[in-house]
Parts: sequence; structure tokens; C-alpha cells
Amino acid sequence: MQREIEVKVLNIDVNQMEDKLISLGAEKIGFEEQKNYTFAPRDGEFTNGYLRIRETKPLEGDKKIELTFKEVQNTDEFRVNNEYTVNIDSISMMTKILAQCGVDLKYKGSKLRKSYSYKGQRFDIDRWDEDTYPDPYMEIEFTNQSKVDEILADLGIDKDNVTTDSITELRAKLGK
Repeated sequence: MQREIEVKVLNIDVNQMEDKLISLGAEKIGFEEQKNYTFAPRDGEFTNGYLRIRETKPLEGDKKIELTFKEVQNTDEFRVNNEYTVNIDSISMMTKILAQCGVDLKYKGSKLRKSYSYKGQRFDIDRWDEDTYPDPYMEIEFTNQSKVDEILADLGIDKDNVTTDSITELRAKLGK
């Protein structure tokens, strides 16, 4: 199990945010294309998280496919996820297995992700396809909760643009 503490920063100008990160000494650590498949039980939602398959194609390197259940524990300031992940080799076969268990595909989306590291924290700038989510945002994964205010101040991020919403919750706010 992996534990992550994260927030999303909405209403960003991608170029300005990248310039800020680079000017502060952030290191670019990756660029990848992702396909994400989000699943839900036929009779409703998971009560404590969500299930997804993610296919990741880095600019350099091999493609990987993972099945993850994210157990979500939101607070007012950040989102804490316990992630249970396994590698799989077939999206279609895993989708069939899940369907046999009463869990169906809710939606599929593609995004481009550019990642940076600054002060030991991870910054992912995400651009989804228009149908999934039209606006870019940045996810910040923290190593510990004490870094949140420091990092937001370093980047000049207005807390009104910070959310703990998942992509599913952001989509719901848009009526998707």
C-alpha cells in the first residue's frame, strides 16, 4: 500500500506555473500520456474510494498498466489516499473480470501529464481530453502535511484555487 497526501490547484496558467516551478529550481521528472478507466459498482458507488485502471506511456520507456483502488480520507485541507495497486497486462480482460464481479466502467479519459519535483514534493500538471475535463490543473503530492502551506506560499497559490476533489467530483460539478 502506498499513502499519498494531495491537493489539486485549479485555474492555472500552465506556462506560468511551469515557469514558476523552474525558476524555483524544480526538476522536470517526466512527461507521459495516460488513459484512465474509472469503475463503479452497478448498484451505486464505492463508499470509501474509487477503482481505476491506468495505462501509462512515458515519453521514454515502456508502457505499464495498473489497477488501483484509492481509499480516500479527505480533510478540509488535503486529500489522503491509501492506494492499493497491482500491475496487470490486459485492460479488456480486467474489465471483463470486474464486470463479472458487478463493477462496470463508469468513464474513460485521456490526459497528458508533465511532472516536476521541488523540495521533495511531486507536481503533476494534467491536461485531460475535452470530454473528460476541459481545464488544466496541477496535482501536488506531499511527503507530509507540514509542507502544504510552505509550498503553496512558494508558488503564490491562492487557497481559493486549491481543492481535494477527485476528477470524478470535478466532472460532476460540470454536469458530466
